[in-house]
Amino acid sequence: MRLTNDDRTPPRRSHAGAAGFTMVELLVTMLLLCIVLVGLAALQVHAIRNVTSSRRTNEAIRLGQSVIERYRQMTTPPAASGTGDWEPERGRDGATMVNVGADGESNGPYTVDTFIEDSGGSRLITVRVKFMELTPTGAATTYKEQQIYISTFKAP
Repeated sequence: MRLTNDDRTPPRRSHAGAAGFTMVELLVTMLLLCIVLVGLAALQVHAIRNVTSSRRTNEAIRLGQSVIERYRQMTTPPAASGTGDWEPERGRDGATMVNVGADGESNGPYTVDTFIEDSGGSRLITVRVKFMELTPTGAATTYKEQQIYISTFKAP
């Protein structure tokens, strides 16, 4: 018996009821997945930037509160600022608190100033903590100075 060409090839099946995906469906799915992933990446960058900003602000508040606590523990209120302007705060070691860390001693982004004024027999002590924060502006990223103010009264 002699086989013809038609006998050697498997019979062709109809694709009408075939399961699976077409190439177009796969490409559309991959495109949608890429769009979602790019959006999630942008959201992640935004979240990291906000967390960093919050951390810096909280550290500045803690640093300012520690300086205020030092003034509250003094038995004699400090003298009013002689210049009528902000004066650099001095740390525990006597050095000015410029470019200090959250602990007030190590290197970091914070600068601490004080303003002390007479206020009806007591002293108004205001502590200012400044730091630079990254702010995105279009395609570029710039630094913007942030300031935290904390005040307290010290009676004589």
